[in-house]
Amino acid sequence: MTKYRVWILFLAKSSSSLLALLGVTVVIHEFAHFITAVIMQVPIASFAWFDPRYFAPAFFSGSEEYTLGAKVVSYSGGLVTGLVLLLILVFKRKWFRVSLYRWFLGFYIATFGCWQVCQGILEGAFHDMYIADATNIFSLSYFIGYAFAFLGMISYWLLMPGVKGLIAKEGNN
Repeated sequence: MTKYRVWILFLAKSSSSLLALLGVTVVIHEFAHFITAVIMQVPIASFAWFDPRYFAPAFFSGSEEYTLGAKVVSYSGGLVTGLVLLLILVFKRKWFRVSLYRWFLGFYIATFGCWQVCQGILEGAFHDMYIADATNIFSLSYFIGYAFAFLGMISYWLLMPGVKGLIAKEGNN
């Protein structure tokens, strides 16, 4: 009975951490857009978490082209979030080797970190495609994001060995 209880607790902690990490990445991503817009003095017409098109429209700013500041703001959300997550992995890598739960938390962080870097590139360099495909999970921009996330998973798996030992350790508890 205790063996099953350990695994149920592990799954509950792991699932709730995944959801919390998802929420934290959204907050960091959007906050990075906002702070960068303020620093670069890009006019903000409105701010919505789902649609990153919060730059002043053409009738307000007088131009349909991106300014340098608007371009930087588009890149900033994903790049800042991805950098923060990947730096956590680099500087706290020993912390993620302590238990199976922490190993999976690092796995999630690597996955979301690479996904966010991709989102930053897509938002900045391919903004129109990013916006047009924002609601279609089968779009090209999403598949590129999936590829980056998979790259993060594979990289973490290769760079953080020892999961078999952690599984055995967890099973013995």
